[in-house]
Amino acid sequence: MSEATAYYPSESRVMALTLLRRERVLPVPGKVLVAAGERVQPAQIVAQADISGETRIINVARLLNVPAARAARYLKVREGDDVKAGSVIAARGLLAANRVVSPTDGFVYRIDKERGRVLVKVITRPYQLPAYLPGTVSGVLPGRGVAIETTGALIEAAAGFGDEAFGVLQVVADSATEPLRAKSIDVSAHGAIVVGGAWIEEGTLQQAQQLQVRGLIAGSMEGRLIEQARNMPFPILLTEGLGRIPMAQPIFKLLQSQSGRETSISAVTRTRWGVIRPEILIPLPSDSKPAPPTAIATPIAVGVRVRVVRGARQGATGVVSATLNGLLQIETGARVHGVEVELDRAGKQCVPVANLEILRV
Repeated sequence: MSEATAYYPSESRVMALTLLRRERVLPVPGKVLVAAGERVQPAQIVAQADISGETRIINVARLLNVPAARAARYLKVREGDDVKAGSVIAARGLLAANRVVSPTDGFVYRIDKERGRVLVKVITRPYQLPAYLPGTVSGVLPGRGVAIETTGALIEAAAGFGDEAFGVLQVVADSATEPLRAKSIDVSAHGAIVVGGAWIEEGTLQQAQQLQVRGLIAGSMEGRLIEQARNMPFPILLTEGLGRIPMAQPIFKLLQSQSGRETSISAVTRTRWGVIRPEILIPLPSDSKPAPPTAIATPIAVGVRVRVVRGARQGATGVVSATLNGLLQIETGARVHGVEVELDRAGKQCVPVANLEILRV
């Protein structure tokens, strides 16, 4: 490939030691509970806010079968009054059929006399924001949140289901090609983040739920388990994606080397408006402050470490050994740009550049 046809693929970061910095921000303005320079732990609440519930609109005029302009005379509440679910808001006569009750706990937010309506705001609920990872508060966003820094390993996954968790990493597979089976999860996995090698087998999710694991990490999972995965009470991370794909060897080796360490995982995913990828963070001590991960795009070139993300060799990793001057013909007969890759377990193979991502280590 010439410079004019340089290809800039997506990147995944698999880093044994880097600077980890995460911003923890409230969804609405609230109160920050920690100060800059303070050490925090994953479960520690660093900020909190009151989240107002939704507003319920109660059409009193329609329910009492009266003109909108006359509905206000039947009201039993005023703006600002607290109400309970089932409490009477308006009544016309003594019959229960001529009563209007609140559908929820809350308070009377507004009385719309012109339309004969009462607006009830659902009672507020407290929202508490945990630190998510152990570290030092490096910055404070007044009324909104904090930035937390620590050093450690970073692994970006391909797919995730669920939210966040923190627990001890427990690798139960002996190799990156070993599936995560139900029998591999026993009572020792209670409260742990369990790591398998290849795909999640059927029955594993139920077993993990029964033993109250805090999270699952595996190479892949069949698509038919997606709905079940979404309903699990713990996050699930897939390093390779959907299918029956072994975990990339560099990722498995890194996780295996850190088994027994406390780990933070997030399955939160956003594909646009600020991309967020599922991640595994393993806090580690360091004598010096390592550089943070860079966001500079890297083109496919000789010497760059890559991973195959689609096709027959999906999940395989290696190093680009040569660029191809001409186009590569693939199984469909199409001719595409490709490179020669020295795969870790399969030797030199010609791979379409569209099937590769850069593995930043």
